[in-house]
Amino acid sequence: MSSDSIPRDVVDAVVRTNLPFFGIACISLLAGVSALLLARLRSRDPLLIWVGVFSTLYAIRLFVENELVRDGFNAPGPGYIPWALGITYAINIPFVLFARELLGRGWKGSIVIWLRMVIVFALVAIPMAFVDPHANWPGQVNTALVVGQVLLVMLHIWMQRRRGNPMATALLWPLLIFCVFILLENKGFRPGGVNIEPVGFLILLAGLISTSIRRAWVTERRLIDVEQELSTARRIQKSIIPQAAPNVPCLDIATRYVPMSSVAGDFYDFLIGGDHLLTILVADVSGHGVPAALVASALKVCFAAQKQHANNPASVLSGINLMVRESLGGQYVTAACAAMDMKAGVITYAGAGHPPGFLLRKERCEIVQLAENGLFIGPFPFASYKNMTARFQAGDRLLLYTDGIVEASGPSGEEFGRERLAELFLSTANQSLSEFMNTLFQQISHGEQQDDLTAVVAQYR
Repeated sequence: MSSDSIPRDVVDAVVRTNLPFFGIACISLLAGVSALLLARLRSRDPLLIWVGVFSTLYAIRLFVENELVRDGFNAPGPGYIPWALGITYAINIPFVLFARELLGRGWKGSIVIWLRMVIVFALVAIPMAFVDPHANWPGQVNTALVVGQVLLVMLHIWMQRRRGNPMATALLWPLLIFCVFILLENKGFRPGGVNIEPVGFLILLAGLISTSIRRAWVTERRLIDVEQELSTARRIQKSIIPQAAPNVPCLDIATRYVPMSSVAGDFYDFLIGGDHLLTILVADVSGHGVPAALVASALKVCFAAQKQHANNPASVLSGINLMVRESLGGQYVTAACAAMDMKAGVITYAGAGHPPGFLLRKERCEIVQLAENGLFIGPFPFASYKNMTARFQAGDRLLLYTDGIVEASGPSGEEFGRERLAELFLSTANQSLSEFMNTLFQQISHGEQQDDLTAVVAQYR
């Protein structure tokens, strides 16, 4: 039958009945997509994600059930019923996921138990909707589940209201109104033959979105505060890392510092003892981020306080250990300390659980490992450290580094390792120090950075 043969009053009735719900569907879809986009682009808050999925599914169901939409797609008849039922049975899942995200597991895991129930029901009822869309029991069970989960969520909101959770409290009335609309619909209360449940859904959706946006805003403010704190930490850490190598006669020095995150736990610094003595400290604080950076900041003060022991690295490490041992909060520090006395032509070296330093003897074309090591700094209050000495002549080079260098990925994807580092250090003996640093960091930059990277190299001219 063509549309021309349908009485005008029937067409008007169809439009009046379906157009408001088409508008509700459009509002729901816009709200759902907006929530998903906001979650994707900004906060990534799961509350927004589940509200977006919940609202989008409800909008799709309204579109599928809407006679105007079906006529527009030339799809009359009951073929839409299984799809509408399938969405109806699935829509409980994002709602309960929203409740779990907002309220937690619930009393004795009740929300999680309910989530499992609605998932199991959906797995059974959705195929049934396509096999026998006229079966009564799935709809009856679904109604019981919907009313039950709304009452369950309201109960937990009431409990959290007593604990002063304002976000949960804001949902109480929208949920109550939605529950009333569902019960009225299932009792057959339809003013003018119109299903009033979507109106209740709009009220619920407003509450869900309001709650989600409020929490997303709180989360965003916290992220902004954290970023400001990190920015301050970055400025502080930048101030403690030497901005330039010291100017010491007869020594060329190059440094490279690449933190894994915005703030890091690697640290290096210098003590100058006149024209002929330079002491280098390279340290690695356990962990990453702000806690490690705070300890690294303390190391600068502790290292500077050891200037009178600059020619004795073992005493430097012992002094640092005594100063920081009670302020590490369970963290620890590995360190390598080397004092280069150009007048005596000697390097004195001591380590604290740190990878060995490398001494390149230019004249003999060999690498000497400086492997004198004591215990970590921090956990052992009475740890003692020993010095080792080695000749330091014109053309010789000293390399100190943190373990991020040897644990980084080499060209083959494997750990770069100490042997490969020693081979590279030897093979680049004729390069300048800056060229060596460029070559080294090119070699270890093939994979994702897993740790802070620090290297200090000094050459006796």
